[in-house]
Formats: sequence, structure tokens, C-alpha cells
Amino acid sequence: MILATSPVTPPTSPNITTKHSSTSFLPAQSSGLNGALQWLASNQSSSGSYGDYREHWAASAAYALWLNNSSSAKAELSYSYLAKQLNGSSTWFWGTYGEADVPGAVLLSIASSSHLGLVNTTAATAELLQFQQSTGGFKGYYDPNQAQTVTSSVDTDMALLGLINSNSIPIQNRIFAVRYLLSLQNADGSFNLTSSSSFDPIYSLAPDPISITSLTLLALRSEGFTADNPTISNALKFLSKSAAAYFDENGHVYSAAMSALAFKAYDQPDSTINATLYIFSQQNSDGGFSDSSRSTSYPESNALDTGWASIALETQSSEEGGAPSTINSPPVASFSFTPQAPTVGVTIRFNASMSHDFDADQLSYIWTFGDGSSAEGVNPTHAYAEAGNFTVTLTTLDSGTNPGPLSDTRSLAITIRQTTVQNSSTLLISTALLWIVAGTIGGLAIIGIAFYLGRRSARSSTVHRA
Repeated sequence: MILATSPVTPPTSPNITTKHSSTSFLPAQSSGLNGALQWLASNQSSSGSYGDYREHWAASAAYALWLNNSSSAKAELSYSYLAKQLNGSSTWFWGTYGEADVPGAVLLSIASSSHLGLVNTTAATAELLQFQQSTGGFKGYYDPNQAQTVTSSVDTDMALLGLINSNSIPIQNRIFAVRYLLSLQNADGSFNLTSSSSFDPIYSLAPDPISITSLTLLALRSEGFTADNPTISNALKFLSKSAAAYFDENGHVYSAAMSALAFKAYDQPDSTINATLYIFSQQNSDGGFSDSSRSTSYPESNALDTGWASIALETQSSEEGGAPSTINSPPVASFSFTPQAPTVGVTIRFNASMSHDFDADQLSYIWTFGDGSSAEGVNPTHAYAEAGNFTVTLTTLDSGTNPGPLSDTRSLAITIRQTTVQNSSTLLISTALLWIVAGTIGGLAIIGIAFYLGRRSARSSTVHRA
């Protein structure tokens, strides 16, 4: 068993201290699926591995890189490394103290990417079947309560997926393995890790009931089970109901990736989209992903979570054909305006260039200004005729598909103040009135002075005569 608490030290991975929400901005070069693939490529070692005892990390990373580009040199390097590990009889995951989930994951990745020619399938199958027990399950999980390695749903799931996809498991072994898996289902539709343990948070490939149930659904889908089967329908109901609440706790991107793959496998588009959007919301600023269950490394990006997240974003549903396609991610609307304290009649310039889309889709911009007016485009202008408080709303619509164009809305309150500067006509009227008042006062002053001087002259003449 590979523990989730193993320290994560990718060769060149920077330390990340914050998670991104669905509205956080990631640099264009590291956002979305492309950013995740870039992280996988840049953090691969020269041997094609992602660290010792981490073949299951390399398996998910290699498959993600191959899905994006079947000629990827990085994928080929990892597959050469993985084939060497699988072909080596002394590799750590074989033998008495080995486990089935890691070689199963490696064989699944190699078989799914058409690299079986690199592997001695007969020898690998024989080694892997040695893990199958009389119960039908494959062992590999170390149960601390029993102090020994026991069978588990995760080891059985990964072994089945690898052996079925490589077309190398006898029918009787398949039947026994499926019976074992069905025996682990609970009344609520979920699946247990073992007959006595529901889950183990330090088990890297199954840290919670969501990922365990999702992985088991994928294994049963490979056996031909459909959504009409009561076992499957109950598990899907559990997954749809529980996954959303579990994701709300934040950080469970591995579980989101596994559930997205399960929803796709059974053609549950609405649930697929919800899980996919959550994956996007948990991307680190370096482009990679990390699940909060990796307690010693979270939120430092690692190849296991980044690989599975990328696979979930690339892989199609079971009824789709052709090359893998990605789920459309919604845009993020954002805008600003100047001036910040506008007044009546002043032209306001709006700027939505900070809006972005993780898929680099082309964006359309629709504005309403709260006074009955509207506009389109990234940089509209508008002037308000009256003072008051208004709500400006920007809706961005992307050009994506699968399931179709998606939108986001952003609103800001804007206060329009009455103008404090008088216009020129008012100024002319005020000036004229001032001159009239001044002229009137001046005229009265002249009359008063003349009257005073006249009185004084008359009095002076009277005194002289006397």
C-alpha cells in the first residue's frame, strides 16, 4: 500500500500555499487542462518517473500526456520506465509484500495507451494474479487492525482494470473478482474498502468513500455493467448525492476526478459537469493539482492528482467516439470603470478585459447599466442623465462546446452624483445680474452725493448773506 502521507517532492515543483477558487485568476500559461499538462511535462524526471515507489503516479501522468498527444515524447519516456518496472521480477510491488493496486494501475495505463508491446503480458498477468485470494479479491491493503495485508476493493478494482484492458484475465478469475466487489456494497449504494473498513484516509488511491465507489464503478463498467443495473444505479445515486456535499468541504480534487470518470462511464452528463467544474476550481497557481487528503503535501501539486484530474478533463463518456474531448469550463466575468466618482452627464468608460476563460474560448460581453440602457463589447461607454444609485451588470458568454456555451455574471453598484459645476449660460446670467446690481447701487450713490453737495451749497450761501 502506498500511503497518502508519503512526502511529495516532484523534481521542480514550487511550493504552493493557496488554493484557487472558481473565480480566481490563473496565468494563461498555467490555467486549465493545458496548465496541468505543462506541469506534468515539466515535473517529470529524466528517467520518466515521478519519484521512487510512485509508479502509479507515473501511470496517471503518462496516460494524461498520451491522451493529449499520442506522439508525446514525455509520455513515451514514462512508458519506457513503467514497462521496465512491470517487466522486472524484483520490482518492489511484486512478491510476498507487494500489492495489486500499483501494478494494476501501471498495466491499465500501458494497455489503454496501446503500449502493450513494451510489456511481457504473460509474466505480468501471472504476477498480478498471485494477489487474488480465495475470496475473489486482490490483496495489497495493509490492515493495521489485523497487522497484515488483506484484500480490498481498490486493489481488486485496479487489478481488474489492468487485466481486462490488457485482455489477459481468465473468465473465472473475473467472475470471482466481481463477486467480491459486489459483496462490499453498502445499503446506501457506496462500496467499502474492505469487509471491515469503509475507507482509509491515508490510502493514496482510495482516501474516501467517494473515490472508492467511483473506482469500483469503473471496474464494474469494464465488466459490462450498465446504469440500469440496480447495483450501479444505487451507487450512482450515492455518488451524485454525496459527491456535491463532499466537494463543498474543499480540496478533494482526486475524488472529483474519479467521480467525473465514473459519471462519464455511465453517461451522467449533469453530474459530470458538476464534478468537472469543481476540478477546475481546485487548480493550483502552478497548473497542477493536489488533494487535501495528502496531508503532508497539500496544497503542493503532485503527479498523481494532476494526472487523474487531467484524465478526467480529457476522457469522453462511454458512448462517445473519436478523439478525447474536454468539458467546457465557464468564463469568469470581471470589469472596472472610470472615473470612480462620476456625475450626471459625464462619460463613463467600462473595461471588461480582465474577464477570462480557462479554455481560452472567445468571449462575448453584454452590459446593462441599470437605467434601462444596454451595450455590448469589451470597452463600452455610458453617461447617466440623472443622479442616483445604479447596478451595472456584465454577462460574459464563451464560445465553448460540451455541453455548450457557458456564461458568468458580475454586478457592481455605481453612484451618480449631481454636477457641482454651473454651466456657461448660468454664469452669463449671474454676471449680467451682478452688473445690474452694481450699476443700480452706483447710480443711487451718485444721486445721494449730488443731493448732499446741493444742500451744502445752499446752506453756505445763506450764511454768507447773513
